[in-house]
Amino acid sequence: MNKMRIAALLLAVLTVIGTLAACAEAKDPTKETLPPEVTDEETRVTHDLPPKTFDGYTFGMLHWFIEGWQVHGVDLYAEEINSDPINDAVYTRNSRLSESLDINFEYEEKAYNEVVNTIRQSVRSNDDYYDLVYARLTDVSTVLLEGSFLDYNYDLPYIDLDKPYWDQSVREQLSFGGHLFLEASDLNITDKNATDGLLFNKQLARDFNLPNFYDLVKEGAWTLEALYDNMTAFDGDVNGDGKLNPDDDIMGYLGSADVTMSLFYGGGGKLTEKDEYDLPEYVFNTEENIDLITRVFDIMYDETFINSHKYNASYYNNFIAGHGLFYWSRMEKVVQLRGEEAIDFGILPTPKRDEYQPEHLSMLSEHMTGLPAVLSSETDPDTVSYIMEAMAAGSYYDLQKAYYDVTLKTKSARDDESQDMLDIIFKNRILDLGELCQFGLFSNDLLYYPNQVGNYAIVSKYESVESKIQKDIEKFIEAVDKIDEQRGM
Repeated sequence: MNKMRIAALLLAVLTVIGTLAACAEAKDPTKETLPPEVTDEETRVTHDLPPKTFDGYTFGMLHWFIEGWQVHGVDLYAEEINSDPINDAVYTRNSRLSESLDINFEYEEKAYNEVVNTIRQSVRSNDDYYDLVYARLTDVSTVLLEGSFLDYNYDLPYIDLDKPYWDQSVREQLSFGGHLFLEASDLNITDKNATDGLLFNKQLARDFNLPNFYDLVKEGAWTLEALYDNMTAFDGDVNGDGKLNPDDDIMGYLGSADVTMSLFYGGGGKLTEKDEYDLPEYVFNTEENIDLITRVFDIMYDETFINSHKYNASYYNNFIAGHGLFYWSRMEKVVQLRGEEAIDFGILPTPKRDEYQPEHLSMLSEHMTGLPAVLSSETDPDTVSYIMEAMAAGSYYDLQKAYYDVTLKTKSARDDESQDMLDIIFKNRILDLGELCQFGLFSNDLLYYPNQVGNYAIVSKYESVESKIQKDIEKFIEAVDKIDEQRGM
């Protein structure tokens, strides 16, 4: 690691991108039809962008989708006001920016694999048709180190990452070698929907005389042990046939293969850590991590847990039908459940490893979200970064309030305690580079490992792919070095 590179790393940490002038707010001729804007100027967080207009610039946005999945860029574009809080907040934000900056927004969706192909083709042909691109995180690693994206730390001059509408935790976790090609912000809610938690059936908790789970969280006692004790605390064999199934009986925990990584990260587990040069090192094979994953397997191998990936069960339908005490969920399911009046549910954070763990941690699923990236073929990064900063700042109040306070807390949460739990869930979100970059494909092996019921031999599995993991990390670092060389660092 040469001195120029070390200096560049320090610069990436210390530099604050932005300008001194404040943007004058333009008069909005559609204000009679738009929701009101927050106007408390003394406390309102604002961007530091200088006044500009862009002569009808068309800002193109591309978002991934998978047929049958309810994941779309609803936070990017809205055709018209329709009384849905999120839709109307997005329409309001875009309309105000269109008027004040003299820009137009265009939105397009493509299948997840087509987005990756589009990224490559656009970069190779120097095409800047799309200004903002969202590839699914589980797919983006294939193009992450190919020079496909501009760097938030170096190439997007109007973005001020120190502003509160940019996610500081994700920023730290997804940087490597002083570079940042993906970042979360208040511009989006899809990454919030991809954040996980745990739901519980309040009626069943009462029927089985179980403790107050909210109190356990507040007392710091909502742990893996508490989860296991309560999911196994009752006899759920309703039909008396001597075995449990989610269609006829009451399961202790309804989940999927995703529970493996959810409980692992929630318990403080790590696949990678970063060294002094902000580069990843694989750290899974430690006594602490092995003990943790063993506790996770104890939960997932118990007969009271149903793994929908193994048994092809519809655990969402099972939960709303009253066939499960606990239900692993991302926030997008919480939003979906608001229309299910038959089930009275509460919301909990992912349990901690033990009572000594200081805070609850929540997994940000790489399967259910993308994060904004700007293609390296972009010819006008000044304009694009200006609009991105304005969009993020313009979402800090209205869009996030529509999502968090109205849609999740008011419309979806069934009690005040669940609203408090949401604050805990979103406080500490986890994205591990080891999973994002799929070193040795081990995180994928770990994800689906509990499908092999009763098999605890994860150390031997890790050892069988350890050399591949190290080779992938070496290639990763070589790619980062190449990026540095191209930048003259």
